[in-house]
Amino acid sequence: MTGVATAYTTLGRFLDHWDGVRMVTLKLLGCFSEADLRRTLWPGSRTVGEMFHHIGAHQFYACRGLFLGQWEPKGTLEESPDADWDLHKHLTVYKTETLHHWLERVQQQTRTWAQEAVESRLTDFATDNPWHEGMRGWLLLQHAYQDEVHHRGQLYALARQLGYLPPDVFAVDHPDYWNERKWK
Repeated sequence: MTGVATAYTTLGRFLDHWDGVRMVTLKLLGCFSEADLRRTLWPGSRTVGEMFHHIGAHQFYACRGLFLGQWEPKGTLEESPDADWDLHKHLTVYKTETLHHWLERVQQQTRTWAQEAVESRLTDFATDNPWHEGMRGWLLLQHAYQDEVHHRGQLYALARQLGYLPPDVFAVDHPDYWNERKWK
Protein backbone atom coordinates (compact mmCIF):
# COMPACT_ATOMS: atom_id res chain seq x y z
CA MET A 1 0.00 0.00 0.00
CA THR A 2 1.30 3.44 -0.79
CA GLY A 3 0.36 6.65 0.92
CA VAL A 4 -0.31 5.00 4.28
CA ALA A 5 1.91 6.18 7.12
CA THR A 6 1.89 4.06 10.25
CA ALA A 7 4.50 3.43 12.86
CA TYR A 8 5.67 -0.16 12.50
CA THR A 9 6.58 -0.28 16.16
CA THR A 10 6.41 1.71 19.32
CA LEU A 11 9.35 3.71 20.58
CA GLY A 12 9.59 1.43 23.61
CA ARG A 13 9.82 -1.71 21.47
CA PHE A 14 12.38 -0.05 19.20
CA LEU A 15 14.53 0.90 22.20
CA ASP A 16 14.18 -2.62 23.63
CA HIS A 17 15.45 -3.99 20.33
CA TRP A 18 18.31 -1.50 20.35
CA ASP A 19 19.19 -2.66 23.86
CA GLY A 20 19.67 -6.14 22.37
CA VAL A 21 21.87 -4.75 19.62
CA ARG A 22 23.89 -2.83 22.22
CA MET A 23 24.23 -5.95 24.36
CA VAL A 24 25.81 -7.77 21.41
CA THR A 25 28.03 -4.74 20.69
CA LEU A 26 29.24 -4.83 24.30
CA LYS A 27 29.91 -8.57 24.08
CA LEU A 28 31.92 -7.88 20.92
CA LEU A 29 33.92 -5.22 22.76
CA GLY A 30 34.77 -7.92 25.30
CA CYS A 31 36.51 -9.94 22.55
CA PHE A 32 39.22 -7.30 22.18
CA SER A 33 42.17 -6.73 24.47
CA GLU A 34 43.21 -3.21 25.40
CA ALA A 35 46.17 -3.54 23.00
CA ASP A 36 43.67 -4.30 20.22
CA LEU A 37 41.90 -0.98 20.77
CA ARG A 38 44.73 0.71 18.85
CA ARG A 39 44.46 -1.59 15.81
CA THR A 40 42.90 -0.56 12.51
CA LEU A 41 41.14 -2.51 9.80
CA TRP A 42 43.26 -0.76 7.16
CA PRO A 43 45.87 2.03 7.34
CA GLY A 44 44.36 5.42 8.08
CA SER A 45 41.01 4.04 9.27
CA ARG A 46 39.58 4.43 12.74
CA THR A 47 41.10 2.25 15.40
CA VAL A 48 38.98 -0.41 17.11
CA GLY A 49 38.60 1.90 20.12
CA GLU A 50 37.65 4.85 17.93
CA MET A 51 34.97 2.79 16.17
CA PHE A 52 33.41 1.78 19.49
CA HIS A 53 33.60 5.41 20.65
CA HIS A 54 32.03 6.58 17.39
CA ILE A 55 29.07 4.23 17.88
CA GLY A 56 28.27 5.98 21.16
CA ALA A 57 29.11 9.45 19.87
CA HIS A 58 26.88 9.12 16.84
CA GLN A 59 23.99 7.91 18.99
CA PHE A 60 24.57 10.61 21.61
CA TYR A 61 24.53 13.43 19.06
CA ALA A 62 21.61 12.13 16.99
CA CYS A 63 19.37 11.12 19.91
CA ARG A 64 19.98 14.21 22.01
CA GLY A 65 19.20 16.35 18.98
CA LEU A 66 16.16 14.31 18.02
CA PHE A 67 14.59 13.97 21.44
CA LEU A 68 15.59 17.29 23.00
CA GLY A 69 16.12 19.49 19.95
CA GLN A 70 19.58 20.26 21.34
CA TRP A 71 22.20 20.04 18.61
CA GLU A 72 24.90 22.10 20.28
CA PRO A 73 26.78 21.02 23.42
CA LYS A 74 25.98 22.72 26.70
CA GLY A 75 27.95 22.54 29.91
CA THR A 76 31.05 20.59 30.81
CA LEU A 77 32.62 17.57 29.17
CA GLU A 78 30.92 15.32 31.76
CA GLU A 79 27.50 16.79 30.93
CA SER A 80 28.03 16.94 27.20
CA PRO A 81 30.87 14.86 25.72
CA ASP A 82 30.64 16.76 22.45
CA ALA A 83 31.81 19.88 24.30
CA ASP A 84 35.19 18.44 23.25
CA TRP A 85 34.89 15.19 21.29
CA ASP A 86 38.65 14.93 20.79
CA LEU A 87 39.32 15.05 24.52
CA HIS A 88 36.40 12.72 25.29
CA LYS A 89 37.66 10.26 22.67
CA HIS A 90 41.20 10.45 24.05
CA LEU A 91 39.93 9.70 27.57
CA THR A 92 37.70 6.85 26.37
CA VAL A 93 39.14 4.82 23.48
CA TYR A 94 42.13 3.10 25.10
CA LYS A 95 40.37 1.33 28.00
CA THR A 96 37.88 -1.48 27.42
CA GLU A 97 36.08 -0.78 30.69
CA THR A 98 35.75 2.94 29.89
CA LEU A 99 34.37 2.21 26.41
CA HIS A 100 31.92 -0.29 27.89
CA HIS A 101 30.73 2.30 30.41
CA TRP A 102 30.43 4.95 27.67
CA LEU A 103 28.28 2.73 25.44
CA GLU A 104 26.03 1.71 28.34
CA ARG A 105 25.68 5.33 29.47
CA VAL A 106 24.62 6.52 26.01
CA GLN A 107 22.03 3.74 25.76
CA GLN A 108 20.59 4.68 29.16
CA GLN A 109 20.69 8.39 28.30
CA THR A 110 18.77 7.72 25.09
CA ARG A 111 15.95 6.14 27.12
CA THR A 112 15.87 9.14 29.48
CA TRP A 113 15.70 11.57 26.58
CA ALA A 114 13.00 9.48 24.91
CA GLN A 115 10.83 9.77 28.04
CA GLU A 116 11.17 13.56 27.94
CA ALA A 117 10.47 13.86 24.20
CA VAL A 118 7.31 15.09 22.56
CA GLU A 119 5.85 12.38 20.29
CA SER A 120 5.83 14.72 17.30
CA ARG A 121 9.65 14.66 17.37
CA LEU A 122 9.39 11.14 15.90
CA THR A 123 6.67 11.71 13.31
CA ASP A 124 7.26 15.25 12.06
CA PHE A 125 10.05 16.41 9.80
CA ALA A 126 13.01 17.56 11.89
CA THR A 127 13.34 21.10 10.62
CA ASP A 128 15.84 21.97 13.36
CA ASN A 129 18.14 19.10 12.40
CA PRO A 130 21.38 20.58 11.04
CA TRP A 131 22.75 17.19 10.17
CA HIS A 132 20.14 15.48 7.99
CA GLU A 133 17.69 18.23 7.19
CA GLY A 134 14.13 17.23 6.50
CA MET A 135 14.25 13.71 7.97
CA ARG A 136 11.42 12.47 10.09
CA GLY A 137 12.51 11.71 13.63
CA TRP A 138 11.95 7.97 13.16
CA LEU A 139 14.41 7.94 10.27
CA LEU A 140 17.00 9.87 12.23
CA LEU A 141 16.63 7.40 15.11
CA GLN A 142 17.01 4.48 12.71
CA HIS A 143 20.02 6.17 11.14
CA ALA A 144 21.85 6.17 14.49
CA TYR A 145 20.84 2.55 15.08
CA GLN A 146 22.03 1.50 11.61
CA ASP A 147 25.33 3.29 12.11
CA GLU A 148 25.98 1.03 15.11
CA VAL A 149 25.19 -2.09 13.10
CA HIS A 150 27.41 -0.90 10.23
CA HIS A 151 30.45 -0.24 12.42
CA ARG A 152 29.85 -3.38 14.43
CA GLY A 153 30.11 -5.30 11.14
CA GLN A 154 33.54 -3.77 10.57
CA LEU A 155 34.53 -4.72 14.11
CA TYR A 156 33.34 -8.31 13.54
CA ALA A 157 35.63 -8.50 10.50
CA LEU A 158 38.57 -7.23 12.50
CA ALA A 159 37.85 -9.60 15.40
CA ARG A 160 37.81 -12.56 13.00
CA GLN A 161 41.05 -11.41 11.35
CA LEU A 162 42.64 -11.39 14.80
CA GLY A 163 41.45 -14.96 15.37
CA TYR A 164 38.71 -14.11 17.87
CA LEU A 165 35.28 -15.73 17.93
CA PRO A 166 32.81 -12.82 18.11
CA PRO A 167 29.38 -13.29 19.71
CA ASP A 168 26.35 -14.35 17.69
CA VAL A 169 24.91 -11.40 15.82
CA PHE A 170 21.28 -11.58 16.90
CA ALA A 171 20.00 -11.01 20.42
CA VAL A 172 17.69 -14.03 20.09
CA ASP A 173 20.84 -16.17 20.08
CA HIS A 174 21.66 -14.82 23.56
CA PRO A 175 19.31 -16.43 26.11
CA ASP A 176 20.50 -13.99 28.80
CA TYR A 177 18.82 -11.23 26.81
CA TRP A 178 16.09 -12.98 24.88
CA ASN A 179 14.39 -15.28 27.42
CA GLU A 180 12.97 -12.47 29.54
CA ARG A 181 11.64 -10.66 26.43
CA LYS A 182 10.21 -13.66 24.58
CA TRP A 183 6.62 -13.18 23.42
CA LYS A 184 6.40 -9.56 24.57
